[in-house]
Amino acid sequence: AIKAAWNNRCSYCGCPPIDDKSLTIDHVKPKAHGGQDQTTNCIPACRSCNADKGSDHWLAWFRMQDFHTLEAEIRIRKWLKNGTVEFPTEEDSIWFDDLINTIPA
Repeated sequence: AIKAAWNNRCSYCGCPPIDDKSLTIDHVKPKAHGGQDQTTNCIPACRSCNADKGSDHWLAWFRMQDFHTLEAEIRIRKWLKNGTVEFPTEEDSIWFDDLINTIPA
């Protein structure tokens, strides 16, 4: 159900799985640091992202990745808060792109 909620894509990099076994479930707060087996602590991750993140804090690790986006970070945060995921509509994406492009570099 978690994979289906995320459209069977890695919640970090957004890549679709090569096959059913290549999409894993990542504990956002690793079990090694007290993370629980709860829907709001588990997200789909490709094997590469899951292995690379390891037991690092998800946000610190995620923000260091070339594929990090604020949009994906917000989506993950919402999942962690209430167990629901929302993908932007085309209109949302246009609004978001316009907003980002108005921020001075």
